[in-house]
Amino acid sequence: MLRLGIIPFIAFCLFISGCHKENGKREYEIKLLFDNGDILTDVGTVTEKETTVKKYHGKAIYTTVFNDYYFLKVNGKFICSGEIIADGKHGDLSLEGAYTQKGRAYTVDDGHFEIIWRDVNGDPWTNSVLTGKWTFKRK
Repeated sequence: MLRLGIIPFIAFCLFISGCHKENGKREYEIKLLFDNGDILTDVGTVTEKETTVKKYHGKAIYTTVFNDYYFLKVNGKFICSGEIIADGKHGDLSLEGAYTQKGRAYTVDDGHFEIIWRDVNGDPWTNSVLTGKWTFKRK
């Protein structure tokens, strides 16, 4: 009799351990669509379990795209600012865009971004501010 009670308990434990948040399991693609027609793409993972993200209490996600970024969730938008290194250039990237969430999948279809390219001393290049739209989707 005791033996029959253990099997459902083990099955229940296995079921519970299989229920968890998406944690770097699926790839996401981010595209920066520059106003001048250029496109910059990167692929990475997303997690809500990263130790440093936990302090935001569900109001941020961590992604490994473009040298690792934290997207803050503010009033239905992702907001992010950080360094970017692409094509041998170094600069500051600011992203903002309304996101949708279906289950654990996040999507941004029409965000806006700005990049300020900088020289080795950290000074902005002349005509270095580039803008455009960005998208973020699960692959």
